[in-house]
Amino acid sequence: MNKLVVGIFLFISMISKSFSQKSLSDYSYVIVSEQFEFQKEKDKYQLNSLTKFLFNKYGFHAFFDREVPLNVLRCDGIWAEVEGTPGFIITKAQLVLRDCKGKEIFRTNYGKSKVKDYKKAYYESIRETFEDIISLNVNQKEIVVVDIETISDPQILPDNTKKLPVVETSIIATNSIKKEPLKKVEPIIEKTIKLNLPLNKYTNYNYMGKTFLLRKTAIGYTLYQELIDADDDLLLIGKVDVKGLKINFKNEKDKTVEAFFDESNNLIIGNGNEKMMYNYIN
Repeated sequence: MNKLVVGIFLFISMISKSFSQKSLSDYSYVIVSEQFEFQKEKDKYQLNSLTKFLFNKYGFHAFFDREVPLNVLRCDGIWAEVEGTPGFIITKAQLVLRDCKGKEIFRTNYGKSKVKDYKKAYYESIRETFEDIISLNVNQKEIVVVDIETISDPQILPDNTKKLPVVETSIIATNSIKKEPLKKVEPIIEKTIKLNLPLNKYTNYNYMGKTFLLRKTAIGYTLYQELIDADDDLLLIGKVDVKGLKINFKNEKDKTVEAFFDESNNLIIGNGNEKMMYNYIN
């Protein structure tokens, strides 16, 4: 009788664990903390950027809190934290995912490293934790943007959305209606198509013998450089923002310049004579 009870309990536990793993695909995005509890400063050793990159690589739509698309439902997202334990012999890291109510929904096994250099040790251990994530084959659903004026409970929106000046949004919409009659909608759509925006989630480019990866996001594009001699890590170069018919590129130092995609799908970044062409790779 006791064996039967234990067997039933184990069976239920396995079903419960399986359900929680599969449910990660039911969320539309993940927010990665910019400073884990064991860090003394934001993105120390670029561990947070690495974690966000790995989430994006393995089926998630990952953002830092300040990057979350506007007007998305809070409970469509999950929150990621890395619990790290530095040690003289072994450095350990564990990835924890929680829902919008703070309930833990997934925890990886510990990733471990015996490397003495803390940065390399954490890189190695964090990558090892993602072995559990990879096995889930997560493919998060598309991000849904809602009309903020129809939401009665602001708690269901992310923190950065609640800071939006709703009145200003309403004014912009009203002015647009007055200044742009319906007959002008068609030519605006035609111009948008001529922006030659990449449609694929990932696009490869080449510049001065180096390989770059352009990732499509909910709010534009993110440009990375592939670092072949650094365990295939990607170095964030900057972001391509698309607002209406205007395209800008902002690098990691927050310097903004013009950008556009030509008819051959090449990405051109820069102002005046100081332009760089990232050649599209089929």
